[in-house]
Amino acid sequence: MNKMILCEGKTDAILLSYYLEKTCGWTHRNAPKSLAIKADESKGESAYWYHKDDDCLLICGVGGKDRFGSFFHDRILAAMIDSSAFSKIAVVTDRDDRAEISIRDSFQAVFKPVITKVKNNVWVINQYQNSFGLDVIVEFLLLAIPEDKEGALETLLLDVISENEYDKVIVDKSKNYIKEVEPYALKYIGKARLKLKASLGVTWATQYPEKMFSFIDEQIRSVKWEDSQLLAKCFEELKKI
Repeated sequence: MNKMILCEGKTDAILLSYYLEKTCGWTHRNAPKSLAIKADESKGESAYWYHKDDDCLLICGVGGKDRFGSFFHDRILAAMIDSSAFSKIAVVTDRDDRAEISIRDSFQAVFKPVITKVKNNVWVINQYQNSFGLDVIVEFLLLAIPEDKEGALETLLLDVISENEYDKVIVDKSKNYIKEVEPYALKYIGKARLKLKASLGVTWATQYPEKMFSFIDEQIRSVKWEDSQLLAKCFEELKKI
């Protein structure tokens, strides 16, 4: 069976692929010839396939939090309607400062007619009609992160790094540094989302100074995220894909 995870961008996709490889045994593979979902890298999109036993998993970065709907309709919808391409679909998105009901409602709206029932952190059975007029079942999971507070992927990663008491000091000092420099750097970190990214960047630059100029995928793969109890709890349902 084919399954799919949609996330906001490259960092999310790299983390999820690394984590699922380490904890669930998914391994990278080429795209099936019968289902070639092409991403537009100029729009920040990505699409990579993985397999485990007889199942295939597609992990896509859609190019930003406001592009889930357009990506789904441009890249996925036809395959769902014409060939019932995916039996399970999960979405991983930043919670930011949005209310949970607002996040649920937005995905119910943009994923119609395939997805009309959405709950956070719960697999929900949805039913739609394919191009032959037959009813098709697809399971859907929404995962808004962090689980229990405002924030984004960077919030979760900083919390995971802080599970280690030694590294927690580095995280706290990095956050304080960004607060201190913010008034002089509004051009670069004038938004809450950018301050989060900067805090994570300073933390990583301190932990791995020799990799400061490495690509983000190498930085992510430097951390044993699979050992984190916080991530295990956060991704408990996602691992069931």
